[in-house]
Amino acid sequence: MKTLVVGAAMIDMLMKIEALPKSGEDVLCSESGIVIGGCAYNAANTLRNLESAADLCVPVGKGPYADMIRSELERCGYDILIQDDSQDNVNHGSAVRGGGYKGLDRGVDGVEGAFQKKWLDSLDMDQYDSIYVAGYQVCNQGGQAIGEWLCEHGDKQIFFAPGPVICSIDAAVMEQIFSVHPILHLNEKEAMDFTRASHQPDPGNSGGADGYVPAEDILDAVRELYSRTGNLVIVTLGEKGTVYYEGDELHTVPSVKTTVVDTIGAGASHIGAVIGGLKKGLGREESIRLANRVAAAVVSVQGPVMDKETFEKRMEEHL
Repeated sequence: MKTLVVGAAMIDMLMKIEALPKSGEDVLCSESGIVIGGCAYNAANTLRNLESAADLCVPVGKGPYADMIRSELERCGYDILIQDDSQDNVNHGSAVRGGGYKGLDRGVDGVEGAFQKKWLDSLDMDQYDSIYVAGYQVCNQGGQAIGEWLCEHGDKQIFFAPGPVICSIDAAVMEQIFSVHPILHLNEKEAMDFTRASHQPDPGNSGGADGYVPAEDILDAVRELYSRTGNLVIVTLGEKGTVYYEGDELHTVPSVKTTVVDTIGAGASHIGAVIGGLKKGLGREESIRLANRVAAAVVSVQGPVMDKETFEKRMEEHL
């Protein structure tokens, strides 16, 4: 059976800068370009390169950006599962600092930020046994629709990658998602920020408002996250590798040495590879080891996606 990849495809305007501007300062970019991106699109690309069956479920609107996205999806062989002519797709900008690390995102919500439950209800879910959901589509007005829909498909394996907007997701929507026991995928900062924000300090005690002592390290954070999902928690740590937790002990999978060109797409490609590995019958650790290789390959090239030939070549270089 297939994986349904739910999220967005968007226009990514990439700019390379030496450093982020300070208040009142302008900086000039040394390179710029336009690509199709988005967490779901990037994750689906990795699944395709790993030959893992998946469908990309991203809204395509009406307008110049939507036309560019539709053309690219059709070129890549993706079916358009959601077409809505009420508005255009988003124009999204990313600045890449010297050293290849993404330092600034700028986005304006388009049709992909307005998910409707009727769109999702129209899908034939009998062909899918797993669902990936990107966080950006959950933190805006479509979050409730996605949360309600996921609750109706708790028999599927849910993979949830909230991303850097994790603390902006409505608490009720987050509880809906946690209730279907997703495999949670996030980076170290996201894990620490969310577990600390979930327990605001109470002046009357040394812990949070519920008496919980906020996470001081990644082990505390993953234990808290696992207590809320009851399923595998995966946290990427950059060059320090990846940790995962299933209720027993914290396991570490080392990173793969690489030369960083830019980090855009690394997280989405990592979770895409985890899904691909698990769908091929690999164990948890083997799937994460594969994902670390894929992420190392992705950050070694410009842009968030690779064609199959480039992907295979880069994977051979990152054993």
